[in-house]
Amino acid sequence: MDDACSILYLDMQRGERIQEMKLAGIRRYASARGWKVDICTERESRPDRIAKVISCRRHVGCIVECSAAHSDLPPRFFGSMPVVYLDCARNLYGGKIPKVVHDSEMTTRIAFRELASNHPQSFAIVGYAECRPWSNIRERTFRTLAKQFGTPCISFVRRDESELSRRERLAEFIGRLPMQCAIFAVNDNTAAEVVSACRTSGRRIPADMTLLGVDNLESVCDGSSTPISSIQVDFERAGYQAAKMLDGLLSGGGGTCFDQFGPLMVVRRESTRGFGRREPRIFPVVERIRREACNGLAVRDIVTGINGSRRLFEMRFREAMGHSILDEIQYVRLEKACFLLAKTDTPIGAIASLCGYRSDIALSKAFVSSMGMCMRAWRSRNRSI
Repeated sequence: MDDACSILYLDMQRGERIQEMKLAGIRRYASARGWKVDICTERESRPDRIAKVISCRRHVGCIVECSAAHSDLPPRFFGSMPVVYLDCARNLYGGKIPKVVHDSEMTTRIAFRELASNHPQSFAIVGYAECRPWSNIRERTFRTLAKQFGTPCISFVRRDESELSRRERLAEFIGRLPMQCAIFAVNDNTAAEVVSACRTSGRRIPADMTLLGVDNLESVCDGSSTPISSIQVDFERAGYQAAKMLDGLLSGGGGTCFDQFGPLMVVRRESTRGFGRREPRIFPVVERIRREACNGLAVRDIVTGINGSRRLFEMRFREAMGHSILDEIQYVRLEKACFLLAKTDTPIGAIASLCGYRSDIALSKAFVSSMGMCMRAWRSRNRSI
């Protein structure tokens, strides 16, 4: 195939951070192949408008964005033009249609593990306002994990209702939740609804309950009255893999017609800092760990100079955070290790020293214990390039 060609990216919603990240991945692959990427916005991607663009045959292939699509663009619409569907439902248009989907089960497992680390008394799950397959998967998976964990899980049941009705009902739901409940919101916008409902119902985050979202939309998470912890999904890799899949179709080699992308890391903010994080002696310690954990910071460095009993302070830290000082240091180090594996070409053998570990073996053991796979396998699955 001639590398000098143009491909289409359909249904782009300008200003949408998630789609911008996917587009960055598409462009990264396209740049390496010498391709041009033409973008059609959501309005321009409607069937009555896009048909003329496709018929001119200037483009050799197409990637259809499905996460916010309002148009039905089945494969027959594109004729002989190769097409890949990005961030769609697993069963969209049948099993053999080329697609890249979000591994919502994996994302939910990471979310549950994060919330469970605070040892809550119960769990709650809040789904998306509208019926969406990805929300249904996350809700179902989370309830299953809570059942296996042996801890009650309370669901906020979706209804067809007005925005005002949903706000009032969610505030009432939050007000009835038991104290020290861990709430999983299926995405960041839903998490922002929960924060608002907590204010209305007089519940405090994280003193009364913890909250975790998905997507790590910084404008939503950092802009909330209580900064929201969230799972960063590797949307850039999704776009890259979609372009790579399209390349396989264009080359006639076929290649894979199904791929998944999933969570990259947990970005921790105030909403999951542990019950009682407002303990004045704990907050500065947590902030120091965030700054210095990868510089070789040890527990003894934290407790040195603490007025009073070291053992008592460590007990208070665990009560406030739901885990030990050492666990918090490990979390920060593993976050950086995941970033280096997914976003850089840093050799695996060099990562331990950059993350504050004394040896490769120490990092390897901690990584496998936390992520369930070795670093090489994790990089292969999650890297963006």
